[in-house]
This record gives sequence, C-alpha cells and structure tokens, in this order.
Amino acid sequence: MIIIKGFVFLLFLFGHIALTSADDTYADALRSYERQEHRQALQMFDRLATSGDAEAQYMLGQMHEAGQGTLQDFVEAHKWYNLAAARGHRHAATARDAVAARMTAQQISEAHQAARAWQPRGTPLRVAPEPAPPVETLSGRQLVAEVQRELNRLGYQAGPVDGLMGTRSRNAIRDYQGTVGLAQDGQPTAALLARLRQTGRESAAAATAPPEPEPTSARRVALDDDFGDGDFRRNPPWTVLSGRFDIDENGLRSTVEKPQVVTPASPTLRPDRPEEIGLAMLQLILEQAGGRAPEAAPPVAAEIEFGEAARIFVHAPVDNAFRLELELASHQRPGSLEVGLFQGNQPGGGYRLVYNPGSWPGLSLVRMTTDGGEVIASSEGTLDLEDGRFHLLSWARDESGNMQVWVDGRRVLQAHDRRLRQGFQGFTLVNHGGDYNLRRVRLEH
Repeated sequence: MIIIKGFVFLLFLFGHIALTSADDTYADALRSYERQEHRQALQMFDRLATSGDAEAQYMLGQMHEAGQGTLQDFVEAHKWYNLAAARGHRHAATARDAVAARMTAQQISEAHQAARAWQPRGTPLRVAPEPAPPVETLSGRQLVAEVQRELNRLGYQAGPVDGLMGTRSRNAIRDYQGTVGLAQDGQPTAALLARLRQTGRESAAAATAPPEPEPTSARRVALDDDFGDGDFRRNPPWTVLSGRFDIDENGLRSTVEKPQVVTPASPTLRPDRPEEIGLAMLQLILEQAGGRAPEAAPPVAAEIEFGEAARIFVHAPVDNAFRLELELASHQRPGSLEVGLFQGNQPGGGYRLVYNPGSWPGLSLVRMTTDGGEVIASSEGTLDLEDGRFHLLSWARDESGNMQVWVDGRRVLQAHDRRLRQGFQGFTLVNHGGDYNLRRVRLEH
C-alpha cells in the first residue's frame, strides 16, 4: 500500500512539474515576443502549438499573419487560427475571419486542408492532469492556480499559473465575468472556477471540427493595393492633391510637420474645399465629444494649425454597403489621420474616420455632406497606435446603414446612419501633422 501511494504521489509530482515547465515555456515565449525576439518566440510557441496548445496556436497565427520571425503566410496563419478556434480560444475565430478576407478562395481551401490534416505530436504540454481536483477541495493558492489555468485555457491570458493574484489575473477574471454576464468583481472564487470549467467543457464539445468561415464568394473587390510594385501612381493610380507621399519598405509613407500654435480661427466644414476639412473636423469632434482637447496639444482646439495637409485618393467605386480594411502604422504624435470613402469625382461628401493619437475620443466617425460635417459616433477613451507595429483597422457597413469599426479584432465603434444612400467613388487619406505608413488597403462590396 505504501508503494502504491508513493507511486501515485510521483505521478502527480511529475505531472505538476511538466505542467509548470510548460507554463514557464509559454511565459518565456511571450517575453521573447514582447522583446521582439521573434524567431526565438516562434520556435517556442511552435513547440507548444504542435502539442495542441490553443494559446500558442493563436500566437503562431498572429506571427505568420504579420511576418514576425518568418515570412508572411496567410495560409499558415489561417490554419493556426482555425485550430485555436476549434479548441475554444475566444479571439481566434475573429482573427481567422479577418485574415480570410485578405485571401483568395484557393488559399482558404489550402488552409482548411492543412487544418484538417494537422495532428498533435506527443502529449499536450499544458493540459492539466485528469481528473481535475474537485472545486470543493481547493482553497487559497490552489484555487487561484486552477482559476488561472482555466482562464488561460479559454484564452483570457491570466499569466503564469502560480497561484498568486496579480493585475493580469484580476483583469482576466473581470474580462471573463463581463463576457458571461457576471458581476465583474475580479475575485477567484469556487463558484467562478466551476463556471470556468463548465465553459471549457462547452467549448470542447463545440470544437469537434474546425469551423468553416462565412462564404465570401459574393464579395467583389474594388481595391486591393499593398504597394508591392513600388509605385502608387499606377495599378491602381493614386492622385496626390497636396503634400508628399513616398513608397518605402512598409508601403505608402506620409510625413507632415508637427502642428504649430497660431491665432484662434473659426473654420467651417466645406466638402468642396478639402484643404479646410482637417482643422475644422478636429475642432468639431472635440466640441461634440465634450470639449476635451488632445493631451499633447494646446487646450483650445482652434489654436492648432497643422499646416498643409498631405491628401491623396484613389478611385474605387463601391456600393452603399462595403467592407474596408487598412494596415496602418503611426510613428509620432500629435497630429491626426483622416481616412474614408467619398462621393463625387474627388474627396468631398462621404464618411470619414478620424484618428487622434493620445486624445479623447481616439476615433470618430464623421458624415460629410453639402450641408457640412457631423460626428455620428465616437470611440470610448483614447486609442494609441504609436507602438512601432502595424494595426489592422476594419470598417464595415451593411445595407441598413449599420456600421462597425474594429482595431486589431476589437470593436471600438458602432453606429447607424442612413443619410448617405448612394454608392461611393473611392478611398481617401489625409495626414494632418503625423507620420503614417499604409501597408495595405482592401475595399470590398
């Protein structure tokens, strides 16, 4: 009997050591990724992902999509996102669908074949020993560790499974509680653990096969430019209205000098005078949002002059319902960036998204008509993209006038507007005092 007990204890001990080691491997891989040691991080995530770890699979999807530590490969990214989604990762399905919109039908088919053919190698490194310890037997640090483990398994990134409550663990608990409709107190209770385990069982039951994406055959692509030919004046031809634009290794580049303080003015929005839109729009946004000025700018919006804005557009006719995707990088603040779809032969009426780095609101949706401009929706809080990375901005509008905007898969803005019933003639970008790269733009309808 003593020998049997000792054997059982050794099994538990070795299982715990293996689990802890694997959790440490994921934490080490994440630290390497945050230090931009992408090749090392890719190898570490791959060892976990090939054993069936959903979080590591999701990270591999991100790295293949962005070309971090490897060549950019949408097929491989789609495969890993699909596998992570099938294992219950809460962000993977959204990321998979986003990258699918940038792929051909043949590439999507290849990605699905790769996902179906994939098989885990070896014993999953970060699967908790079975059976899991009963909830009623856990307390203190053991309970916290089990909560952390379940949160990580569901994709909430609670950090290392160490039984110690920190900011990451508490935020992950609140995030999960908000998702399932619980009070967001951030407390690791036995009832919370039971709910987490139930959620995990439901996710596993629903993940018998990689889910299929929504059909995309009905979509028509009006514009898809990654500036890979090194010339924005052809295939398709872009038109510069003012300022300077260049092509570098990261796509279309525009840099405008930082704003200067001048005598207050009273600009008005006139769609037939695009050069006046920038300053007036910024003032309008600040006034309608409650008069809060940018953190890095003077307190009065009318005292900001951005000089000559850099303005460019491209003709790409689309219907009233559309989907726009941009890969953007912002390299400095202050300033602002205006992107949108226009009606008419040149930028005038239409919709504009205005990004104000470090300001509140960070992103606003403006409707431009012959009567002037009106802010119809704004994001909550600030939006900071000045981190040296490219960010995916997605903007969709349906036939009923419902619009949503996502940044890196997170919805930041939604609105309903039916004032503009006609189609749009193209895409425009205006740089008001910033330094921006547009790596790719895709417009569908």
